Amino acid sequence: MGNPGSQSSPARIYWTAFIGLLFDYYDLYLFVYLEKVLAGHFTLTPGASNTLQFAGLAGVGLGALGFGWLADRFGRGRMMLAVFSVYVLGIAGLSLAWSFASVLGFRLLASLALGAEWGISHTYLAERVDRTTRYRFAALLQLAILGGLLAALARIYLLPAWGWRWLFAASIVPVAILSLVRWRVLAKEVESPKSKAEGSRSISQTAFGLRPSTFDRTGARALRENAVPFAVCFGIASLTIASGTINVFYAKDLPQSVVYTVFFWCNVVPGMLAGAWVVRRQGVGRALAIYAAALIGLSVWAWTSPWPQRALAFALVLPLLNGIPFGLMGAFFNEVFGEYRTMLSGAAYNLGRILAGFSPALITVLGLHQGGSYFLFTAALGAGVLALSISATRLTRWF
Repeated sequence: MGNPGSQSSPARIYWTAFIGLLFDYYDLYLFVYLEKVLAGHFTLTPGASNTLQFAGLAGVGLGALGFGWLADRFGRGRMMLAVFSVYVLGIAGLSLAWSFASVLGFRLLASLALGAEWGISHTYLAERVDRTTRYRFAALLQLAILGGLLAALARIYLLPAWGWRWLFAASIVPVAILSLVRWRVLAKEVESPKSKAEGSRSISQTAFGLRPSTFDRTGARALRENAVPFAVCFGIASLTIASGTINVFYAKDLPQSVVYTVFFWCNVVPGMLAGAWVVRRQGVGRALAIYAAALIGLSVWAWTSPWPQRALAFALVLPLLNGIPFGLMGAFFNEVFGEYRTMLSGAAYNLGRILAGFSPALITVLGLHQGGSYFLFTAALGAGVLALSISATRLTRWF
């Protein structure tokens, strides 16, 4: 265990963190799948619909910064309990929304909790497992991205019979039940003196053995002093998430059947596990370089191949590659930062997710969406990650 004072087993800690992230991704992609439905119900203009999407993106960034700062000051366990309450309130409000303004407000509220979950869950887990297994656990934690598959299946099977309100409301029941599970797992740690002090103690003082640090600096100052590693982590998150975002929005050639939908989402799993394996033996920089080279190669092949099904093949293989960075970011970001690591790692990931959210609009402006010809854009993303992999290698030399 990374933290000898932890009272729970790694498996229990994993499931505690996994619960929140699963519904993070479910809500994120459910809103994507229901965008046109909500626009039709509330008679939204394209501008209003875009505002809803932006509110969701802005919320995850603000949630990562705000709740991440609170988690670093007062303990990850406390905030893991608090964010579930905010999430339930936001989702309940969405299911009862009566106007565009109410949808906007509750969407923003739910997004605050969603943005908080990633940084808190990964940091909470990273502190409690040793470094030899940390990347494996981080990769397994990212399996929560299959909440997107749950959202896709809900749209296919439940939307016609239930309607969009019940799709949001239905998630409240399992979240409420799992909140009780999370409470039982975390309650003793939250109440213990050792856990209360944990929020003000750096991971560099425990698991990684780096220089001691204290919280005598503000979060803003910590961000300034970590500008270079933050920029590297932000770049990795934005470029790699953009690749997945584009695939979700523009994989038009993917057959709309359950088999292909499940295959599309589950393809990310072996990529995550493969990434953790490469990191353990070759390091983060090498894993990112392999991902980048493979992404460039796949994109060039899809762009130049005369095969009629090349777009379909691209859409199905890309999640496999994206699994590599998705699986390693949680553990790597926590190693890069010392104090305020929950805030900094969560902000780097979620602000990167915000920037990546604009990639479909950018690719449309560039005219690369015609016929699914977004391969040049993904090749450029791969080139950017390849450059950042060098910086990632330099950062890991500290550990």
